[in-house]
Amino acid sequence: MIATIILTLFMTVSFIWHKWPFGVTTMTCCVLLVILGICDVKTAFSGFANQIVILIAPMLVLGNALTKTSLVAKIQKILLKFQEKKGILLVLGFFIVGAAFVQFIPATAAIAIVATFMATLADTGEVTMGRILLPLLGILEIWKGRLPIGFGATSFAMDNAYYQDITNGQYLLTLLDPLKTAILPTIVLTLYCILCWKLMPKNHKTESLETKSKDWSSTLKPWQEKVVYGCFIGVILVMVLNKWLGAYMYIVPAAAVLVLIYTKVLTVPETVKGLTPDLIWMIAGILTMANVLSSTGVADLIGNGIISIIGSHPSSMFVMLLFTGITIVMTTFISNTACQAVLTPLAASICMAGGMDPRGIVCAIATASIMVIAFPSGSGEAAATYALGEYNPGKVLKFSLPFMLLAWISIAVGANIVFPIYG
Repeated sequence: MIATIILTLFMTVSFIWHKWPFGVTTMTCCVLLVILGICDVKTAFSGFANQIVILIAPMLVLGNALTKTSLVAKIQKILLKFQEKKGILLVLGFFIVGAAFVQFIPATAAIAIVATFMATLADTGEVTMGRILLPLLGILEIWKGRLPIGFGATSFAMDNAYYQDITNGQYLLTLLDPLKTAILPTIVLTLYCILCWKLMPKNHKTESLETKSKDWSSTLKPWQEKVVYGCFIGVILVMVLNKWLGAYMYIVPAAAVLVLIYTKVLTVPETVKGLTPDLIWMIAGILTMANVLSSTGVADLIGNGIISIIGSHPSSMFVMLLFTGITIVMTTFISNTACQAVLTPLAASICMAGGMDPRGIVCAIATASIMVIAFPSGSGEAAATYALGEYNPGKVLKFSLPFMLLAWISIAVGANIVFPIYG
């Protein structure tokens, strides 16, 4: 138990420090689990055979396949049309396109693409790049992975990966659960960005932007594009119907990837690369560590310890506000992935010790962990936005601070409505 606690502390500090890739940290933990005799080799690396990893890895490849179609290029054309508009219509155009982009491509890439078009705006007048780039980041964070398409199709599985072994497979999320709990904050924060972007400094100027955006034009033949769309729609339908199809949900994405290889949409090298990013190594290691935390009794120890502090029957709303607030503060200064990986197992341990349903807290942490707009260190897209917009964090607090406060309250309330901890 002592060795497991030390390894958990090492993993937590390493995540926050982020000197090494997250996957390197978790694989180090897996190796040390064997060396210290805490578990055998099979158990230490069992995360790679977990059904969640088998689901997520090919879904990442499918997401990459979508970017090879003409879909993103078509969205770019819509953005060009919005450039002819003025005032609120122009702002809405940038926001709508940004929200669409972030369903299919990384938020950092979405910021770079949209900022390229923003750079054509003059530095005078109501709508300038300096005034709407940070609110655009807010829109991207609100909508990132929100819909069960593209990257969002795996959100529930990735959330489950952080805590499923601690709860012994109970209280797992389904495809639409992250969306249901986030409907309220999505509406509230979207309206805030649309109505309050004028809180940004009016005279803020940016230098001419020279961003080399990737060419998103299609590299596929028309029939290959149809194969990609068909595979993706089929996978989503299976996920929606998982209640009746059961384990098929976990292997259909892999089958879809094989179809794309046979039809030459994807090459074997790019498929292998897509299947083995740092995220997969991290999730595999997290699954193992969560299992060990449970089997050694450390999860119960942590959960009971915190329950003794907050009380044996705390208010459901209090717990939601507590974890949502902690998450928003942490994710402002450290990686959002690290923030979620650290807090989710902790929250699940508390819930199991107190006889609570952890799903609401897990969803609240997942949503709050990507609300990074007040400081550039929490995510790649935040760093890119602050660099491109040349923002001083202190001078944009008039916009970012209310955004964070609204996020804190609306996320907690939304999660508590759908999944109160006492059922």
